[in-house]
Amino acid sequence: MALPLPLPPMSYLPPLGQEGEEALGRRVAVPFRGEVQVGVVVGEGGRPSLNLRHAIAYLDPAPYLRPEEILFLEEAARYLFAPLGQVLADFLPPFPPLRHRVRLYPGADPKVLPPGLGALVDWREARGFDPKLLDLLREAGMLEEELAFREARGVLVPLKPAHPDPQLDRVLQVLRELGFAESQAALARAAGVGVGRVRRLVQEGYIGTASPEEAAPPPADGVDVAPLHLPERPERVNGGRFLERVRVLKGLLGEGDHLVLFPEVSLLERFLAHFPGATPYHGGLSGPVRERFFRRPRGLVFATYGGLLLPFTPRSLVVVEEGSESYKLPSGSRAFVPPLAELRARLLGVPLTYLSLVPAVEVLERKGFALPVPKPRLLLLDLRRERGFPVTGRALALLRQVEERGRQAVVLSARKGYSALLLCQDCGFRPMCPDCALPLRYHREGKGALVCHQCGHREDPPLLCPRCGSPLLAPKGPGVDWIREALAERLSLPVYRYAGDGKDDLTPLLEGRPGVVVGTTALLRGPRLPDLALVLLPLADGFLLESDFRAAERYHRLLWALTELRPGRRPLLVLQTFTPEHPVHRALEAGEVEAYLWQEKALREALNYPPRVRMVKLEVRHRKEERAREKAFALLEALRAEAEEGEVLGPAPAPVPRVKGHYVFHLLLRGSTERLARLLGLLDRRQFRLDPDPFHFVGLLED
Repeated sequence: MALPLPLPPMSYLPPLGQEGEEALGRRVAVPFRGEVQVGVVVGEGGRPSLNLRHAIAYLDPAPYLRPEEILFLEEAARYLFAPLGQVLADFLPPFPPLRHRVRLYPGADPKVLPPGLGALVDWREARGFDPKLLDLLREAGMLEEELAFREARGVLVPLKPAHPDPQLDRVLQVLRELGFAESQAALARAAGVGVGRVRRLVQEGYIGTASPEEAAPPPADGVDVAPLHLPERPERVNGGRFLERVRVLKGLLGEGDHLVLFPEVSLLERFLAHFPGATPYHGGLSGPVRERFFRRPRGLVFATYGGLLLPFTPRSLVVVEEGSESYKLPSGSRAFVPPLAELRARLLGVPLTYLSLVPAVEVLERKGFALPVPKPRLLLLDLRRERGFPVTGRALALLRQVEERGRQAVVLSARKGYSALLLCQDCGFRPMCPDCALPLRYHREGKGALVCHQCGHREDPPLLCPRCGSPLLAPKGPGVDWIREALAERLSLPVYRYAGDGKDDLTPLLEGRPGVVVGTTALLRGPRLPDLALVLLPLADGFLLESDFRAAERYHRLLWALTELRPGRRPLLVLQTFTPEHPVHRALEAGEVEAYLWQEKALREALNYPPRVRMVKLEVRHRKEERAREKAFALLEALRAEAEEGEVLGPAPAPVPRVKGHYVFHLLLRGSTERLARLLGLLDRRQFRLDPDPFHFVGLLED
């Protein structure tokens, strides 16, 4: 039995009275560490033991997972070097809450019970009793239990199109946009009103309830496009405009069940607008909706990573934008989803196709079909020669053309806040985070603040340099707020802000009015501006110069994504850079989607880097630097007798060697999955954190 916890499967005896029933794949309640936990049966057999405890009850009349899903979980756990329970937790939808009633078996003498348990002569809700005391009674064979999943409550849905009271009508329209709300309080929060107004709408019959599966959000408006049928099904499709890729996807998906995976909900919903018959499945849906669909998946399913465990066999599997780092799970098993999608398709025996504008280096050698790509409109501004900062004179002139013509522009920054740091112009001092080896970011709002974007430390900016007393403390490295302020001073157009920590209302721009949006890469997941003429990166190198061998590939993908920010047309892309001769820039100038990626693949093969071999990252940390170094070298010593030359890189301090008060060291292991499993088997897994598919090498892995 596997619990959705970072543990291997555990053995239990069947529930009393239910011996001999089919168990594989069913959810079951079991005693675990004095509590009642819910897991899934992933295997049967073996010899009974007096040390084993009985499970309490099966919670499904039929298997919840098929043998196909259990095999996938086992193979995925091997690939990720993770406990099976952790993989189960990553991909399962949340279980519904339990209804748990308990009582003493008839005939049991309540006088022998500890104080406070006398009420158990009759059925009582288990909640309110000490779980450990209940477990003692359970182990003594004195406790009778009833367990079942609680039925999902109904959700709020709109019943009428409008309300005569403008304030109540606004709440009703918010609900119509959402499709449904899980409670009156949730709707009140979404609409920014008190619960009383929502209650009044319910009492007047403008809002009612429906089952979660009946309350799907209305499909977004989209453009109906005809399918594009290819001569034969390729393993990857790349290039083209967005709507051309939509047509290809329609051609790939015939009748019957199909599964399409997306890296994030915003992209899923953009495709979904053109597929009204598809069913979405992602973490943004309510738990009851996901749970009910998981039990009966069917048809065309548009899903994020959790769709890989849906218990059905689709006719085909499509992975959209397989190179997106949004497929990387930030916690748990820290899986990267596309290799698991390939594993799932192989185990089910169904065809797999990758569909993206820019292919990942890992899939380049697969049989592909390339759609023609319009050549980008690109202007490279060499910051070694241009004047003006943070926006050069030539870039500002282009923005003024946007202003004169009443068009729209996007300005993209790699940093939130006002600037990357404060710097003393006399002695070079820069305020650093006391807990991280990083400069404090300068935020100018209010009285100003210095903030660490890793640990959240905040302090007031100094008036004078703490080292030399100079008043010449100047911000360096422009962030979103600095760029926005500079443009607001030089342009008469409205300037909006759009970043993960705050988004302005872009409704005027969506209605076609002129303006400029300054933001981070959150803009890629935001709404598309209808009259976008210019995309400017004031410091393009900020996206390129990262301590990661995939940084250039990621930058290449970003630039091509920026060319698609306006539906149907390509805006002028202006890059202010110190490296205009970089191969990524040259490939973009030539309009070649794959040329740079083949160069990158050849370089990685020469260096024996992925995709030629697998690479895993071992991370150790400690509040004392010497202890962290000792732990890292102890791992190296444990590997020394078995590891061959080139299989172990490091140990070395992480690119950011101190994060959140901990010193961080990395080791990298290279080899096949089988070879890596052999090397990891030599180590004590409690001494390090493992990343089975590292995409970043800077930050500390989070729990």
